[in-house]
Amino acid sequence: LYLWGAGIGGTTAAGDDIDVSFSDIIDNLDMAFMGVLQAKKDKWTLLADVNYLGLSDDQTSTANLIGQPVSTKLDVELKSWIVTAAAAYQVHETDTTRLDILGGGRYLYMDADLDFKIPAIPLREKYSDSGSVLDAIVGARGEVRLNEKWYVNYHVDVGTGESDVTWQALAGLNYRFSKVDAAFGYRYLKWEFDDDD
Repeated sequence: LYLWGAGIGGTTAAGDDIDVSFSDIIDNLDMAFMGVLQAKKDKWTLLADVNYLGLSDDQTSTANLIGQPVSTKLDVELKSWIVTAAAAYQVHETDTTRLDILGGGRYLYMDADLDFKIPAIPLREKYSDSGSVLDAIVGARGEVRLNEKWYVNYHVDVGTGESDVTWQALAGLNYRFSKVDAAFGYRYLKWEFDDDD
């Protein structure tokens, strides 16, 4: 299990910028789950990386309606799943390094709900949209052991399919205790879509 202290950035199909900081995500977080499951035998590894994020926020404001101020309320919910599954094969290992090549797929699902209300009229409009993409990926991962306790791990992959391109890069510094490892690193995950998607 891990915590990815992530921000979300992007550009909408209309060309508007999206910038959601980690503090904004924490303030509006309903639920999150992040974890990796790996099974290894000889030189083969099967892995699954699962991310779920549920966010919601509501804003109350005042709008000018026919010269009169009226109260408005906006509720927004966003749910997303990111699942990466792959098989990796070890192609190189020494006393201090290990390198695997990998292939698999990455799935992205997002669902957004918007609820707009003007209680005085009364007016209520609901909008909902969702979408998913599945991409094939190839990449490499491995580690460099600095000593018996400290090691650096890395993972890079790139792919395409229902999106134009998706890629991620991860690098981490880790400390090995007797039964668990503590890890700290940086991860970047990106998708690119057609302008009208």
